[in-house]
Amino acid sequence: MTHRPIAFVLVSMVATYVASAETMPIARQPIGANADTTRTFVIDDPFPVELVWIPGGQFSMGDTRVIGQADERPVREVQIQGFWMQSTEVTRGMFAAFVEDTGHDTGSTCWVFEKGWKQKDGLSWRNPGFDQSDDHPVTCVNWHDARAFGNWLESKTGIGFRLPTEAEWEYATRADTDTIYYWGDDPASLCEHSNAADTRALEHYPGFAVNPCDDGFVRTAPVASFQSNPWDLHDVYGNVWEWVMDCWNTSYTGAPTDGSAWLEGDCVRRGFRGGGYGDIPRFARSTLRNRTDANYRKDDIGFRLVVDRHGLATRRQKD
Repeated sequence: MTHRPIAFVLVSMVATYVASAETMPIARQPIGANADTTRTFVIDDPFPVELVWIPGGQFSMGDTRVIGQADERPVREVQIQGFWMQSTEVTRGMFAAFVEDTGHDTGSTCWVFEKGWKQKDGLSWRNPGFDQSDDHPVTCVNWHDARAFGNWLESKTGIGFRLPTEAEWEYATRADTDTIYYWGDDPASLCEHSNAADTRALEHYPGFAVNPCDDGFVRTAPVASFQSNPWDLHDVYGNVWEWVMDCWNTSYTGAPTDGSAWLEGDCVRRGFRGGGYGDIPRFARSTLRNRTDANYRKDDIGFRLVVDRHGLATRRQKD
């Protein structure tokens, strides 16, 4: 994979933009004694949200190793503008604050895997069928719920939160790598980096092909329980799949090359990426694509949000 970073002067300009009290009054010092202010900032209200800077550049998107599915091809060069991304998936606690404030209707059914996928009544993000605490990723949320949460967070902060595009998601997950996983091609390290199908998962998914290791969780894990990728993003593989903005297309033929969302094709279905807590290793990798009806709520799909420079400009105008 080729990666040609945007000039360092642009990064310096962005760092100045973030650090300025005039343009970012809601930013406070990053977490960690040695944290770089150009890499991380935290929004405090209505709850702490940590964002990390994803530097712009060009990358080869898709199945560069020719091991994936047909919908991961053809490989193409995509130019990405720098953006900020949540370091973790949106948590149950964050989502609860949104529902309490807005009364958003989240339904009372969720798709679960019980010898095949089936829709069950009486389940929701409040009760996905297994125990969660507020620091677990929210699940049983559909694409529209994720969009509504982002719009609400924008109304609270003045910052333009949105779902990532499919290109942004893959670029951030790869973190300037060209391997199957961001650490290399060997799935044996998956338990150090993610909550995916492992020997413990056999308790719920007997007969699954799993990694011969134990990540400590059968269902979801608290966010940031595992090592981050090189760009400080946690749980990009496993835990829950993550909704992206794009409509579904069966290949990358005709897809945008500027990192924008592909808003043509089958827009009844939307994409999601990264694999969930019960997915076998070949599903929890950088280029694997998946999709479902945007109205479906499933017990292994959640989301994280991004903010681009235009999103920060929204805050500046309001201030």
